[in-house]
Amino acid sequence: MNVPEGTVLARANREGWTQQIAAAKQAVALTQSNAITPTPMQSIAALTQERGERYRDRIAGVSERVVGHIEAMCPDEILTRSSQFEKIDTIARRTFGLNDAHPGRGA
Repeated sequence: MNVPEGTVLARANREGWTQQIAAAKQAVALTQSNAITPTPMQSIAALTQERGERYRDRIAGVSERVVGHIEAMCPDEILTRSSQFEKIDTIARRTFGLNDAHPGRGA
C-alpha cells in the first residue's frame, strides 16, 4: 500500500495495537522458520536420493568400461565367460532402467 512503516507504527501506538502486532510478528516468524527448515525426514530422503544417484553414476561408469573391455575380446573368450557377462548385463540393465516398462515405448 506504499504506507511508510513509521506511519503504521505510530498509528498502532496511538490505537494500542500492540497485541495484534506481537501476534502478527510471531505468525510471520513461525511461517518463515517452517518454510526454511526441512523436516528431518525430508533431509534423510534428499540425502538418500543423492547417494543413490551417485551410486548409479558410478555403476554406469563401471558398466561402460566393462563393455569396452568385452568388445576387445575374441568371440571364443566371450562365449566361455558368458555367465559373468550376464551378471554384468543384469547390473547395467537395472542401473539404466532398461527393464522398466515405459508406456508408449517399445520393449
